[in-house]
This record gives sequence, C-alpha cells and structure tokens, in this order.
Amino acid sequence: MNNQEIAQNLLNDLGGESNVLTYTHCATRLRFTLKDDSKAKTAEIEKIPSVISVVQAAGQYQIVFGPKVIDVYNAMKEILNTDAAPKTEAEPKHKNIFNALIDLVSSIFTPILYVLIGSGIIKGLLSIFTSLKWMSTTSGTYEIFNAAGDSLYYFLPMILAITCSKKFKTNIFVSVTIGGALVYPNIAALYGKTVQFMHIPIGIATFKSSVFPIIFAIFTLSYLEKFLKKVIPASVESIFEPLISLLILVPLTIIVFGPIGSALADWIASFYMYLYGLSKVIAGGFIGFFAQAMVVFGIHWGLFPIIFSNIQKYGFDTILAVFGPSIISQSGAALGIFLRTKDANMKKISSSATLMGFFGISEPAIYGVTLKYKRAFLMAMIGGGVGGAIAGAAGSRATAVAVASVPSFPVYFGHGFLQFVIGYFAAFFIAAILTYLFGYDPSVEASAQSATTKTSKQTAVPASTSNTSNVEAWSDQDIIAPVTGKAISLKKVGDEVFSSESLGKGMAFSPELTKQNVIAPVAGVVTATYPTKHAYGITGKDGRQYLIHIGINTVDLKGKYFTDAIAKDSAVNQGDTLCKVDFAGISSEGYDPTVIVTLINSTANTRAIINEKDQLQSGQPALTFSEN
Repeated sequence: MNNQEIAQNLLNDLGGESNVLTYTHCATRLRFTLKDDSKAKTAEIEKIPSVISVVQAAGQYQIVFGPKVIDVYNAMKEILNTDAAPKTEAEPKHKNIFNALIDLVSSIFTPILYVLIGSGIIKGLLSIFTSLKWMSTTSGTYEIFNAAGDSLYYFLPMILAITCSKKFKTNIFVSVTIGGALVYPNIAALYGKTVQFMHIPIGIATFKSSVFPIIFAIFTLSYLEKFLKKVIPASVESIFEPLISLLILVPLTIIVFGPIGSALADWIASFYMYLYGLSKVIAGGFIGFFAQAMVVFGIHWGLFPIIFSNIQKYGFDTILAVFGPSIISQSGAALGIFLRTKDANMKKISSSATLMGFFGISEPAIYGVTLKYKRAFLMAMIGGGVGGAIAGAAGSRATAVAVASVPSFPVYFGHGFLQFVIGYFAAFFIAAILTYLFGYDPSVEASAQSATTKTSKQTAVPASTSNTSNVEAWSDQDIIAPVTGKAISLKKVGDEVFSSESLGKGMAFSPELTKQNVIAPVAGVVTATYPTKHAYGITGKDGRQYLIHIGINTVDLKGKYFTDAIAKDSAVNQGDTLCKVDFAGISSEGYDPTVIVTLINSTANTRAIINEKDQLQSGQPALTFSEN
C-alpha cells in the first residue's frame, strides 16, 4: 500500500474530510482535531500498514507512524487542502481547559520544531568554535552563520504570528505585520526604555525571543476580525479591517501585552529556577523519570513556554538537559528487547527504534516496543530518571531549543556538558540492561502470536477472527448474562442499528442501576476494545464473533462511569470481568444503560434462542444460537 492509499484509507476511517477540523504532524505522529472522535474507527486505523499506534490525548487524535510520518502527511496534504478557508464547525465539545491549552501550545510550536532544532545546533556549534578560538565573533564568517542560527529567535514573534494565525484562523498577513512591528528596528532600539505614547509614558518590553505577547495579540485579533466583519460594510471590508486591526493591536500589544507577557515569562522562569534550586538532583530525576510518560499523553508541550521563558530571561534552559536522557532511555529499552526477543518482526521494530532515539525521536520505541511490554517502559523511566539526576546535579543546560540527540549535542556545550553526556549514555545503558534482565515478557509475544486478525464483513464494528487455542477451560455452554437485569428482545432496543439486527442477532439486558461487573458472556479472545470501554469484541474458538455493547450512545461519555477495562488480545474465560460500570451514573446522565450481546457474523439462517425469564442474574444462561 503506497502513501496515497494509506492517507485515503486513514481519512475514510477518521470519518471523512468533513470530520477533520485541523491536522498537523510532529516527529512521528499525525495529530488530528476531529469534529467527532466517535466517528474514528480506531481498530481499523491500527490495521493500516505503517501505523504503529493510535493515541487520544490532549484533545487530539494522534496516529503514530514513526519516521514515515512526513511521507503520509504530504500524501494527506494532497487530499486535504491545508490552505483552504477555515471550517465553520464548532470545536469538539469534549475539550477541557487543560487539553485546550496543550493543544494550543502544540499547534503553535510543532510546525517550527525542526527549524528550532536546526537553528539551535548552529548556535551550539558557533559557541564551540568561539570557545576554542577557532572563530572570532568579529569575523564576517561568524556574523553570517550567527544570522542563520539567531534569525528565528530574533524574529520569533513574526514566526509565531504565522502558526498562531493558522490556529486562531486570522488574516495571516495582518498577523505577521503585528509580529513585525514588535521587532521593527526603531522599536527594538527602545527595548527597556520609557517613551511617550499620546502623552502617556510607557515602558517598552523586550520582544526578541518572546512568546506570550504575540499569542495574546493574535488571539485578540481573531475576535476583533469577527467583530469588524459584522460592522464594516462588505464593499470596504478588505481595506478597513486590516487598517483598524493594525491601529488597535500594534499599540495594544506593545503597551499592554508586552509588559504582561514579559512579567509572565519572568515569573514562570523565576518560579521554575526556584524549584530547580531547591534540589537539582531531585528536579532532574523527576523530569527524567516522568518525561516520556508526559510524551505519551502529549502534555510535554506544556513545558515549552517554560523553556522559552528560561532562554529569554537567562539565556539558557535546564529542562531540555534533564529531559534528554529520557529519550535515549527508551532506545536503550528497545535494545534490551531486541537482544531478548525471538520474534523476527519485533527484532526489526526494536532495532530501528533503538537507532531513532539517537536522533531525538522516542515515539517508535514507546509505541512500537516498550508500551507493548509495559515493564520495559518502566525500566526506561528508571534509566531516564538516573540520567536526568546526573545532568540535573551538574546544572547541565541548553543554550537554544533543541531536543537532545547526538547531532544536537553542541546546543548543550558549556556548563555541565560532560555530565550531560554521561547522564545521556548512562540512561541508555541502564535502560538496556534493566530491560534485558527484568523488562522482557515472553507472554506478550505469545499473546500476539495467538491472536491473528482479519477484517469483519461488518465494518461498523471491528471484530476479528483469532486463534483461540490458548483459552483455558474452553466451554461450549450457552451464552451467559453479562449483567444482572431484565432480559429484552433485541428488536425492542432503542437503537435502530441494533434493533434491525444490522450488527447481528442476539439479545439485550436492562441492568440493575447499581455498580456491576460486566462479565464475558462467552470464552474466547478479546479482539476489539475501545478507549471509552463501552464495547468489546470477543472471538470464540469456533470463529464466532460477538459484540458486547454497554449502553446506547455511551461512547459520548468518554469512559466516564467505566473502569477496569480488559486489554485487547487477552484470553478470557466465560464469566471473566470485562469492566466495571456504574449504571446508575450512566442513567443519571440521561443515557440508556441497556447492555447488548450480538453475534456479528450471524447469517440468514442464524436463530437466537433467548431465556425468557424476566430477571436474570449475572452468569445465568441467557442465550444460544442455532443454524436452521
């Protein structure tokens, strides 16, 4: 399957173009903001070639491809026009403030991440060359190369104006002009001075490398433009909208947003340095240990404002230095798995994941290797914690924004550089050794080998057929009630998809409105799960594919009232717990708590024979199927 086919299949499984609000990419993932996450067919997406994993975090639907992400992104651009007019649909309702902030930061910084890294490496190399007296800071060579490395940082407000404009859907040329005014030479000459503006004395903040003022400005512009579109006649809108926007926002940003942003950056940097000063070892170890867990949930982007604040105020940052060992520790864990596994496919994945870590990319190791083995991820966290503590103890620092990798080592040259390198490689070898000794779990491979999948004819529910020979105590008993409650004919269910038997024949249960364990009605292998825990697919030894669906439209609850979900590819015996559900809570939210069991691969000759008792206890025989 080529990249165009991958992109088209992916778009279809995301719910089509109309369901995509925005999308971007980072080093290894395509990041989508969807109108309705429930329309995305996660299980089907995971089957697409080159997809490593699917992650829903920080208000984004993230698809991990590894190094191939750029190729798929470019193919997606041919299908979705990124420069098309902004869509008018509302943002997803499920975003909370925290997720919205993380999404905002990632949307603003992700597009410029690689330019930041490249610029940072140039600045680091110049630092080395001048320190070793290989180059003079007064030479023309230095000035030209310094311009290449420092340009992005100097004109950062203009660069961020572009990414902010795309995020807030403003006029990009007005946005860039506002950013340009902040670094305009005559304004730059006034940094730190007090001047008169309409006879009012104002102080001019420093905007070089600043982040917050331009974000505040473009955010305000998004609302100002909407207001102006309503009050300015369409015939002169194109002239007066930019005119009024510039007249209002340039002074407002310089006079108000500049001092506020400067104060906020100073406060964040000072607060972080205060905590860092209490114990450099603990701070470094803490960040090193938890860094990649933050990456999994996408919340590491929340560190970027702190990093920029540190560089703007102090000229260096220590977070990147203690964060770095956590990246290579994931590669170390991948190496440990490579040395232990006998699975040829896993050897291929783990070897490439090991290599990518040295270029600052940890996601292939995380999603392709360590999270699958679980204990390996913990071993990597330990290695990252030790490496972070070593770098933290020495006060290791970065002089520019660059994710720690071997090519970006020059960025960390200077104070604590040797200890940073020691911590970096210590994290790698500690994680590799611990994973080799304690992180490898052969049952993971046994489980994967026992569950082979194929696409169901019913594309609405991604069930699959598996080899279930590993199921213990196989039983051919009748299908049992998954909950305690009243038996209901499937045709009386308040969802036409189920009542019409489009998803197979079966029966339903009106559960007692208490907290209950939902148990497996049959033995088999769990071949479909959902992050929302509201539905499970089980494939029996005879190839029958069952769907257990908890509640009507409860996918919208996003896992609320559901706990203790069983993992995909797990073998289950009849009566094993799938999850625990608060049915009273579901009902209180206005959702129908009906539990449904259907045979997905029913045929026209399939007949469902149900237990007609009004009340069934969890575990009682409830249903059997026969072929006429």
